[in-house]
Amino acid sequence: MLKKNIWPIWIMTIFLVAQAWCSFITFHYPYIGISLEQTEARQWVIRELEQENIRAQLGLKVGDIVVLVDHLPPEESPSVQKWKMVEQARSLTVIREGERIDISIDIPSTTIGDMIPIVQELVCLIMAALLWFKVRRSKSSVMLAAVFLTIATIYMSLGASVRGDAVGKLLITGFMMVLPVVFYHFLVVFFEEKSGLTLPSRMLSYLYAFVGAGLVVRLLYFYPPMSFTVYQYSPTISLIFFVIGFACIMVVLSRLYVRKKKEAGHVISIITSIWAAFFISFLPVICFSFLPIIFTGQSIMDARFTSGFILFFPISFAYLIASDQLYDIGLVLRRFLFTCLLAVVPVVVFTSVYVFMFHRNSDYSQIIFLFVGLMIMVSLVLYAAEHWTTRLEPYLFPRKFMLQAALKKISRNLGNISNLRELRELILVDIVATLQVSGSAIVFCYENDMEIVHEGKIDPAEIRQLIQSSSLLQNRYLTCIEMNRHEAYTSYLIITRKKTNTMLAKEELQWLHLITSYLEVSLENVHLIRKLTFRLQEMASQLPQENSARDIQWFRKVMFDLQEEERVRIATELHDTTLQDLFFLKRRLTGLADSAAMHKEEQEPLRGMINYVEMINESLRQSCFELNPYLLKEVGLIKTLNMYLEKEAYTTPFELEFKVEPVPVIEENGMATERHLFRIVQELLNNAKKHSQATKVSFHITEADGRLRLVYEDDGVGFDEQEEVRLQIGASGLGLEQMRTRVLQMGGEIEYITQKGKGTKVVIMVPTERGKQK
Repeated sequence: MLKKNIWPIWIMTIFLVAQAWCSFITFHYPYIGISLEQTEARQWVIRELEQENIRAQLGLKVGDIVVLVDHLPPEESPSVQKWKMVEQARSLTVIREGERIDISIDIPSTTIGDMIPIVQELVCLIMAALLWFKVRRSKSSVMLAAVFLTIATIYMSLGASVRGDAVGKLLITGFMMVLPVVFYHFLVVFFEEKSGLTLPSRMLSYLYAFVGAGLVVRLLYFYPPMSFTVYQYSPTISLIFFVIGFACIMVVLSRLYVRKKKEAGHVISIITSIWAAFFISFLPVICFSFLPIIFTGQSIMDARFTSGFILFFPISFAYLIASDQLYDIGLVLRRFLFTCLLAVVPVVVFTSVYVFMFHRNSDYSQIIFLFVGLMIMVSLVLYAAEHWTTRLEPYLFPRKFMLQAALKKISRNLGNISNLRELRELILVDIVATLQVSGSAIVFCYENDMEIVHEGKIDPAEIRQLIQSSSLLQNRYLTCIEMNRHEAYTSYLIITRKKTNTMLAKEELQWLHLITSYLEVSLENVHLIRKLTFRLQEMASQLPQENSARDIQWFRKVMFDLQEEERVRIATELHDTTLQDLFFLKRRLTGLADSAAMHKEEQEPLRGMINYVEMINESLRQSCFELNPYLLKEVGLIKTLNMYLEKEAYTTPFELEFKVEPVPVIEENGMATERHLFRIVQELLNNAKKHSQATKVSFHITEADGRLRLVYEDDGVGFDEQEEVRLQIGASGLGLEQMRTRVLQMGGEIEYITQKGKGTKVVIMVPTERGKQK
């Protein structure tokens, strides 16, 4: 494991040493580019000036005889010995037409042309580091990092190589041969990992051996007598190997495509995309730089510029691998091709204008570079425009972003709406806040009735009048959108003007119409829920009273669970809102009353207000407890009933009595049974307060023979059971019918013993947990 982890350290150490040396040469010496040849008279004559600016700055000409380089004969200069070039020199002495000329080479060591490879190297190193540290789990990512490192080595050594440094020339000529091999190795691993395809890989070991042998031969660069002999063939061999290597890769990809083109799926898309990206990356540098050098000795375009295209393939694949978009590469390339087509017209126009204005000072290589560079930049900008527009939308288009955020929030809330109250709280509140209007309303128009749910400053009476007079849609102060229209009802969304008394903008109206398209479905759901609830309540009041109706037990349970959930919700809302507001109001009033600046006669009304707030607070707490008897879980049924009835005894117009025996057995019943019994006692007490006119009411709970017995008795006016009124739809649900339903749900029995003028007795028998087990 240690050996496996140490090789990256060795590679980085060697790379950093080479980087330091090449950077030193690049920034310490200028690129001179004077090529010499030795005549038969053993004179060193300038054969070629590779840089036009050297001809102008130093006043040199082809054919000048070089007699001294740094005050030494040319044959003693290291660069002349090795490469027959004048590099890393500070002075030069030449003879022209018999005249001896001393020239001081005082030119900048670094130019813009030197910075381009450095920037390209930096990009490669960043991509290699990201792949190594972020996506190291993928073998293809590691190989792609090796590709980036190889390209970075070539860019790193370019500056030192042209300045006549042996290390730079060794690295650039050697790694130019390494690059196609590493690229092919990446493709072998990539296809095997991503699509299960196997490319020929047996030759990889031979290719690496051949490249390694080439590097060993190039070590002769450090031996001056042999360095020029090796070097005069080395660059050409490297370029030929580079071109042939990538041509072979294209052939392999083409054969793979032909073999797999009949198979549907993502494999063909990946092969096509790799082929296209490969073509874009390497065609410019091969066609405009390397092939012309091989055949004519001169490039059409400087390789420093065309080599930048090479980065397109590895960078695009690094992005796709890292972002898990590899199988969407077809879509990515189609989008990029579309942006290229969009870029063609403006780039052609700009290039044509440039040629027309500067045709005397520009050559075709500059024009090609300008056209290709602009195409790439404009295409990339257009491709990235959508991404960056989305990222910067909160800052560039804040209003649009806010509307989209509100739309997402409202669309999420639509799934939680089941009644009109939620429609106001979850939808209308957001619409008013987002559009900054005075108010909004949703109107349901039935055949003989009308319902209005509103929020903010909007007059429901005025809306009702406008609808009845059929002038709502023509009102210029209100924005009205019809949402649903069918036999049952018609619904409208009504929006007032903005708080600044201006009408809604076009963008806001479009947003509003989009909201209403969502609301239509939600309103229909609310209507159906209300209709179904009506039917359920109607059925609940007509449920069979016999124990044999087992097939609707689930229905009773669902009804009771829904009721309990709604009670808990209301109690929680009261506790978290109204009770908290009352608490803070009482604290503010108490602080005001206790202040030293308050006179005694002014404190009395405040004390009265504090007491009144406290009474409201206690009343609401009691209501919350009745809605959600949380003590059932904490202290059990008996103590909860005892506390509840003790509090009620202070307000009832009759004497209230409560007896229980034995407590331990009764408390063994489940939570559902205890909740039903609490609700039954609650309803019996409410009925006694409203209708009994009794002077004494008693509750007695006992247990015998596995059955729990609850007896209610009063000495009031009683009632005739045959005249019992059934609950109507929309009632509270806490009636005698529901008490009977609760008892049946527990598997028990209920008996009414009553007669007008002779009081009422209710006996409820419910099996206990022990009784059910028997």
